[in-house]
Amino acid sequence: MKNHGLISLEDVRLCAWPTASLARDEVESIRASMTAEPDASATVTTCQRIEVLSFGASECPGLAPVHLHGREAILHLAEVAAGLHSVVLGEPQVLGQVRTGLAHAPAALRRYGDLALAAARELRRRESFSMHSGHLLDRGLAAAERPSGGRLLVLGAGHMGRLVAARGLELGFDDVFIAARGEPLTAPSGVRYVALDRITALGDVQVIAGCLGAGAPELDARTGLPGADLILDLGTPRNVAPESHAAILTLAMLLRGFDAADAARRTALSAELGRLLDRRLEMMARDSGSAVGLLRREVERVRSRETGRIRRLHPEIPPEKVEAITRSLVNQIFHLPAERLRGLEDSALRDRIVELFLGDDDMEGAGGAPDRVEALAAR
Repeated sequence: MKNHGLISLEDVRLCAWPTASLARDEVESIRASMTAEPDASATVTTCQRIEVLSFGASECPGLAPVHLHGREAILHLAEVAAGLHSVVLGEPQVLGQVRTGLAHAPAALRRYGDLALAAARELRRRESFSMHSGHLLDRGLAAAERPSGGRLLVLGAGHMGRLVAARGLELGFDDVFIAARGEPLTAPSGVRYVALDRITALGDVQVIAGCLGAGAPELDARTGLPGADLILDLGTPRNVAPESHAAILTLAMLLRGFDAADAARRTALSAELGRLLDRRLEMMARDSGSAVGLLRREVERVRSRETGRIRRLHPEIPPEKVEAITRSLVNQIFHLPAERLRGLEDSALRDRIVELFLGDDDMEGAGGAPDRVEALAAR
């Protein structure tokens, strides 16, 4: 029988570097240390960390402070995808970031990543998390013990900046401005645009929220920003130099500010997520030696081939969208037949049904035409 790209769970390794609120040169130093990682297969980048998922027994390069193997590595990835490590518990944006990072991983490794994503999605459905990245504004105001109100300036018109600006309106700020190099095509109703190079002309504001992208230069609060009572620097690399006449709260500071109730809830959710993940791992272990498992691998082989073809024919579609659409479609189609196949008491019939869908490589690996059923039944 051929090796169909399966790897042992214990071979999975995760190396992680916290990056929240680091300066640009510090983030670049971390990325440089990652070049020593010969087996890097999937890199997940969020505003709080860089995670590398791979397989092998060697230690993580660059003295990564987090290095996990096996189930712990996959559980950690699921926790990140579920938003359990985010400042805002359950924030939805991080799920897409993990999915994007896994999009180009080898199929054998991606199978474990998919289990982490599936467990995270189920936990999200059960918990119905209602907060998003815009609620970082709430966390910052609470940490600074400052009420909402007055004038709010949001640096950056990206997705996160728009969420923070919209949340500012909901919290009752009198004036909310978004600063960017160019006027955004979409912005929350009631938010006013100001050119980034003209923000000092606004005069004093009460709160500044930094949501600039990773490519933006670091700003000097003393010369490049209007006066403010509070600066929330939510960027990675950080948006604002640490020297300032205003109080600065960074994303890293907010990460250290969980109260006892919040921490206890995250611990309980992690335990529940572990149970959801274990159920999927058990199913994978059962399927890996079964006819249904062989069918699943054939379905994934066809999906991967067609995904590559779609990317070549339609390069204008982001690869992560192609990956997400094809994976979701295949999962929806495959789920019910797989469950019914598992429930068949007639194993010979089940194996013959599966055989209809096998590619040439799987048939050859199963021992040639006369012996295929026996080879399948032996599973």
